[in-house]
Amino acid sequence: MKEDWTTPLSLDIKAWHFLSRTTFGPLPAHVERVKQAGVAGFLEEQFHPERIDDSAVDKRIASLPTLTMSPAELMEDFPAPKQQANRQAPGSTSEDMTAKAPAPQANAMGDDGPRRIIMELAREQLWRAAYSDRQLQEVMVHFWMNHFNIFADKGVDKWLLTSFEQEAIRPNALGSFEDLLAATAKSPAMLFYLDNWLSVSPDGPAGGFAMRPAPRPFAFGGVNPAGQTARPPAPGERRGLNENYARELMELHTLGVDGGYSQRDVHEVARCFTGWTIDRPRQGGGFIFRPRFHDYGKKVVLGKTINDNGGIEDGLEVIRLLAAHPSTAHFISVKLCRHFVADEPPATLVDSTAQIFTRTRGDLRAVLKSILTSPEFNSQAAFRAKVKSPFELVASAVRVAGGETDGGVPLLATIARMGQPAFRYQAPTGYPDRAGSWINSGTLLARMNFAMALAANRIRGTEVDLESLTGSSDNPRMILEHLEERALGGSVSRETHAAVLGSLDGLTGMGNLPAAPKTTMIMALLLGSPEFQRR
Repeated sequence: MKEDWTTPLSLDIKAWHFLSRTTFGPLPAHVERVKQAGVAGFLEEQFHPERIDDSAVDKRIASLPTLTMSPAELMEDFPAPKQQANRQAPGSTSEDMTAKAPAPQANAMGDDGPRRIIMELAREQLWRAAYSDRQLQEVMVHFWMNHFNIFADKGVDKWLLTSFEQEAIRPNALGSFEDLLAATAKSPAMLFYLDNWLSVSPDGPAGGFAMRPAPRPFAFGGVNPAGQTARPPAPGERRGLNENYARELMELHTLGVDGGYSQRDVHEVARCFTGWTIDRPRQGGGFIFRPRFHDYGKKVVLGKTINDNGGIEDGLEVIRLLAAHPSTAHFISVKLCRHFVADEPPATLVDSTAQIFTRTRGDLRAVLKSILTSPEFNSQAAFRAKVKSPFELVASAVRVAGGETDGGVPLLATIARMGQPAFRYQAPTGYPDRAGSWINSGTLLARMNFAMALAANRIRGTEVDLESLTGSSDNPRMILEHLEERALGGSVSRETHAAVLGSLDGLTGMGNLPAAPKTTMIMALLLGSPEFQRR
């Protein structure tokens, strides 16, 4: 059946729909703000997060010390277990082994070592989604972290991922796509993950650093990484080009798999990025360009000649070329339209978005505004057309239920069980952004179990006070009406409304049963409803 992208949404649900896509869950205050300031006014506020007071969430995040530490400090204070054992081994003579790092202090959840770094980054992500007033920035940080996906369990990336989020993604999430692309290209986390730090000109000196097997996965979910990281060069061996980053840069970050590039282009782009590496990767060093590893010959990328003797400028020229390419405009527009509108966004919207992308040279604010104010976005076909990812489901449920959470292991494990362990997607594609990736019989049961556990306060470290949302009423119908407005903007199907009331028949027949069990059951059923599973 062909979707109708021309029938507009009614005014009473337009604000709710807009906020369901630009935030991690509409709250009454935001709904009123959109009604007062209009979509354009709310967007203008959200487009400048630095102007929005977020001190409350900043205070929470201040309790996570790893977020203020450099990669070097993280490696020193939170070494891998084997490295820590070597440091403490009696009779060690190596300077690296005898250097004593302060023993890491376990946090309230009992986590220490490098696992704590990823745990605290995941907690920050969840806290910002649930509590930040800079909601659109958080939506885009989450989007770009997935677009430029990095698997935390690969080698030193667990110590580098925090700086990737803070220095590459967050400052550029609402800015220029070219700046964002350049920041990720220079990030040590990306250089390590896609092996560009090992890539040198075939005519250059031997490159590469001693590597170790990838460690076992963290305890709160995810797949077991296969194989080992790259081996060190043998004596006398010259490390040549590594094309991993060049390929993913074009296929996943910019042009798309059908973007018009060839294997020859992959090879030439890899040559352009030789010498882009990490200064002291095992000590948490930053990006460095090493001229002696660079290929200074002439290159031809996508038909454009890059002259010889370019140095670091070769890679920067590739970034400019890819950021301005029509295939990139189309590919990024498809992904943004898919995220904000529908799994299969209408071609008219993708085309108009790509035109804005090209005309503004990748100005992400302009691109987002064109999507979020388009007739297609505001059509009935787009309403609840997107299934929430596990992270979106949990964050939105905590928000609408007025929950207070420490973002700890139990809640993160819940997200992992539903199929989205934090920073644990092994492939550089990132998690898929389609309903089929999240909904099956197993995950539906996990979603229902989460809804009941949250409403009944059975998730350790997370608490909701539903009575504060419904007042003193013990009438199930009044409670249901109030919570339908709170959780679903009052837009509920007859089937869902009748099913919730039907499930309460047993409770209402028990006389003067307190309101609490009724409220818990109603909220659990609404959070597990088809309407709440979508945004």
